[in-house]
Amino acid sequence: MKNTSSIPDWMNNIPDSDRWQTAEPILKGWSADQKYRIFTHDGRSLLLRLSDASLAEAKKAEFERVRQASALGIPMSFPVAFGICTGSGAQGGPEGQPFVYSLLDWIEGEDAQDILPHLADDQAYRLGCEAGEWLHLMHTLPAPAGSASPAAAARSEIERKQGKYDSCGHRLPFDRELIRQIEARLPLLENAAPAFRQGDYHPGNMILAPGGSLHIIDFNRSDYGDPYRDFNRLVTFTSRISLPFAKGQLDGYLQSEPHPPDFFGRLSLYCALECLYAIVWAAPFGEPEISDTLKRSRQIWTDFDGFKQNVPIWYDK
Repeated sequence: MKNTSSIPDWMNNIPDSDRWQTAEPILKGWSADQKYRIFTHDGRSLLLRLSDASLAEAKKAEFERVRQASALGIPMSFPVAFGICTGSGAQGGPEGQPFVYSLLDWIEGEDAQDILPHLADDQAYRLGCEAGEWLHLMHTLPAPAGSASPAAAARSEIERKQGKYDSCGHRLPFDRELIRQIEARLPLLENAAPAFRQGDYHPGNMILAPGGSLHIIDFNRSDYGDPYRDFNRLVTFTSRISLPFAKGQLDGYLQSEPHPPDFFGRLSLYCALECLYAIVWAAPFGEPEISDTLKRSRQIWTDFDGFKQNVPIWYDK
């Protein structure tokens, strides 16, 4: 029988939860999902993610994207089950409301962002190459018919965020020049085709297993769009955590097949957008997120020499 002292009553509404022994809340991360580590009676570990029932359609599409990516053989959280629980009270979620759930295999190990800074450069570079190869494999998944073009998506984002930037109360001293550099790169998207995007590809969403293998987790920001946008985190986060890993990720990706001549132009465009508009995300959180974000934006500006070049100065060969 289920250990009712370790499994909340509201979880009874999830199919096969009678096989669970304990559920441990996971409090880290920025996702709005509620997360639990589930331990089953037969010794298995699972990741349970809960979302509001109003997000059912979006979460079902996310689960399907995870299923498609896992079918490529990428070492990642494998999707187990998805469903909607519509009960109320004891049969609802933590607040007694309907909820959407997804179950995935648990990846045992440590956060890569905590381990990479302490690895030898050649080992971090090798893992980065693997991460680049897997990202390239994900990007082979085509977008569904009718997906927005990267050009339209970028224009829409700028229209949506520029007003918020102007009114957020924080300005970058180089913002006018940054906007000019963004506008100069937008024509590169005219013929770009949408494809699968992981959406948040950096070592904070990677696990180093006990044997040293790298695994990808957390696809809750995945979608379809310009796949090269997945490199905005390379400059924003990854290069700060481990420069050898960041260089390896680029090499691993680019060695998978010849890249088009506009690769670095599009990469730098998305880094420029991140540089300018990241403060829009950070402002509602207050300090220290505001200071940290402004510092990262200044570093991105420096990494691209004021966006006078498309290749980060730490990678330019």
